[in-house]
Amino acid sequence: MPKQKMMHSPREFAHKNRGILSALIYGLFSMLISYCCISAVAGKGGLLAYQDMLSRRTTIQKAIDYLQEQNELKTRTVDELKNNASLTAERAAALGYIRPGETLIVLPESWRNIADSAKESMELPVVAGDSTGLPDALIRLMSAVTGIFAFLAILVFQIRPVEAPRKTIHLEEHAGLN
Repeated sequence: MPKQKMMHSPREFAHKNRGILSALIYGLFSMLISYCCISAVAGKGGLLAYQDMLSRRTTIQKAIDYLQEQNELKTRTVDELKNNASLTAERAAALGYIRPGETLIVLPESWRNIADSAKESMELPVVAGDSTGLPDALIRLMSAVTGIFAFLAILVFQIRPVEAPRKTIHLEEHAGLN
């Protein structure tokens, strides 16, 4: 009675499933390569996040410059108020503070200087500290889909169609029919 093999050797398994195994390896490599490429371009430390950070930097620098100007203006105003008593009294009266025996006259709002009311203001940026790149979970998902598509494409292109038997016509036989 002939012996039957119950188990296949690893060589036989690899030889029989070489197409699937190579397609799986190519799929995994394409997943790894796509993960690296997507992370380099659109990840949290990628090129797009870097460009966004540069634009944020210019906005923040403008805000810093504006705030420094405002700080210098306030410092000058404080110095002026410390050194000029009449200016201090005028500003106190504008706020509604008067000395005993003085009379405060309030002018209508329309008489005030329009330039004082329309002072330049700047909207300050809010910095959250988080990058604008794609989340890593989304990059992993995109890479996995790319790897699966590569695996399936390799499997599809490895399937060879069954060749139909070719009809051959010999000229001698064709000539003998006439």
